[in-house]
Amino acid sequence: MMLSSLVSAVAGAASVVVAGFALRNHRKGLDWLRRMRASDDDAQDSADASAYLRQLVETLCGLAHKPCHEADFEPLHGLRHLLEDAAQAVEPLRPELLAVVDRLDRYLATVLQPVPATGPADGPELTARLTAAMRQEHARIELKNSVGRAQQRIRELRRAT
Repeated sequence: MMLSSLVSAVAGAASVVVAGFALRNHRKGLDWLRRMRASDDDAQDSADASAYLRQLVETLCGLAHKPCHEADFEPLHGLRHLLEDAAQAVEPLRPELLAVVDRLDRYLATVLQPVPATGPADGPELTARLTAAMRQEHARIELKNSVGRAQQRIRELRRAT
């Protein structure tokens, strides 16, 4: 009788220890799964941001060395909002993406007024138009450089993972 209760106690203790190890192992597996899911979500958000930046660069290349008016900037407004949303979703890229959004806002603020069809411009008016066009091109170059820094940061983050 004493032996059977001792065997039962040892078997009970062993099953408690085994259950504890199984529970700990199960928790580790769930934690790993959560980390992988979060990593996959971050990777997708990063890929989206990268695609938006690539699209922005393509658009900026099409606008290079050309005085741009309101209609030329139309495709940039949607990209601006997508990049701003991506900045909120991807914490490691937030500073770079917000810098791109800031530079994009500055570029969009350089929209040139339509040229009146009253004939050739006089000296001061022509100088003012040329100055505005040069400011616009400078803002485009700064935006393109900012996009390059954000793309570089995305590459660094991809290498780190």
